Amino acid sequence: MLEKLFIANYFNYKSFIYENSLALGLSPNDSLILIYLLEEYQKGNKKIDVSKIEEKFLLHKKDINNSLSNLLENAFYNVVLVDKDGVLEEQITISPFFKKIEDYLNDNNKEDTNKKIFTLIERKSKKLLTANDYDNINNLIVVDNYNYDDFNNTINYLEKAKLDVTVRNIMKYIEKKTTISKAEETEKNIVSELLNIFIMQNEQK
Repeated sequence: MLEKLFIANYFNYKSFIYENSLALGLSPNDSLILIYLLEEYQKGNKKIDVSKIEEKFLLHKKDINNSLSNLLENAFYNVVLVDKDGVLEEQITISPFFKKIEDYLNDNNKEDTNKKIFTLIERKSKKLLTANDYDNINNLIVVDNYNYDDFNNTINYLEKAKLDVTVRNIMKYIEKKTTISKAEETEKNIVSELLNIFIMQNEQK
């Protein structure tokens, strides 16, 4: 998706790289050269010319090669062999860069969701979570794949049942509550499908 936006010139990759360079593990030189590679790629130039980079940024050839190696090793670009009129030549592909960015954004989204779950539990239980509580909740998220809605529904169930909102009770009831919710959702879908079939049959008469 991001690669398509980049090709259509709708992705401001320069700002993104500058703002997230530290989080992405990019040195200043790495950032400059990565942006240069992306600029050239947008122009249709998929070959690396170290002398042009040296001339543009007034960097030593050794520093440029170090940055190119770092970017390659950390999957910001890749080198492929392309057949040009029977001659193989090296070109770069920037698809790994967009895969890395999408993974980075997804990880941040997951982290934000986890924070929302922890905040919800602390707010509803009216107490700060202990290290053990964090581990137990994290296991429910990572191992058992429960999401924010699952936790929210379980807490609502506890409140309606006038049970204490504790990590222990959440762990005790979350499987039961989500199983019931999924069964109810399945039942609703079946009823909806049957209703649609009934309506279609009547319309055909």
